[in-house]
Amino acid sequence: MLFFRSEEHLRGWEGFSEPKTGGIIALRSLMKFFSGPYFTQRREPDYFSHMGKYLLQMIASLDELDDAGAFWRMKRLEKLGFSLGRRLGLV
Repeated sequence: MLFFRSEEHLRGWEGFSEPKTGGIIALRSLMKFFSGPYFTQRREPDYFSHMGKYLLQMIASLDELDDAGAFWRMKRLEKLGFSLGRRLGLV
């Protein structure tokens, strides 16, 4: 993961190649994403017992990000697999 001060700075980087799946996302969106309970509640004593709920909230928050492209979003079958694993107690 690389951070750049602007999209122009990213595009001027010698190792840049045009992303095919929408991997460029604004820092404000990343801050919003990483401020969710999956990341902020890690020091709580009951974190692991609530981790499945936090994961669901994290996945839902990906869909709420305005500038997140396909790279950041789960596909329909991935969401289905995750929810099935959650119901079976695997996640």
